[in-house]
Amino acid sequence: MLDSLPWPWPGDDGDGGDQPAPQPRNFWAVYDDGVISQLTVTDDGSDPVLSRPGRLISETEYQTLQAKMLADQEARVAELLAAEAAQQLQDYTALLTVGIPDAVARRLSSYTGQAQAVSSGES
Repeated sequence: MLDSLPWPWPGDDGDGGDQPAPQPRNFWAVYDDGVISQLTVTDDGSDPVLSRPGRLISETEYQTLQAKMLADQEARVAELLAAEAAQQLQDYTALLTVGIPDAVARRLSSYTGQAQAVSSGES
């Protein structure tokens, strides 16, 4: 039954001999647009050809770039969350200022923090 498969298995040179499959090799690349990539190849031993402009790098350089990207992403997410929380508080306070009840103001603004004392601006 296995003889009817339409393609050879890795390492099968077609003569039925038991050739070992090539061992996978890892490479790391950084592309000109800043994207980093890990490539695993099983071929004749030559370095891979990148699909777009870039260069092969060491595993250490890849890990350094990856750690920097993750740190930058975490910082950006924290920045966005802080901006969102500030906007929610601003919206919540504005709704309270115009007389919207606290529960409704929270729902409309998605604010979940401490209740705020707001003056209505009347003397």
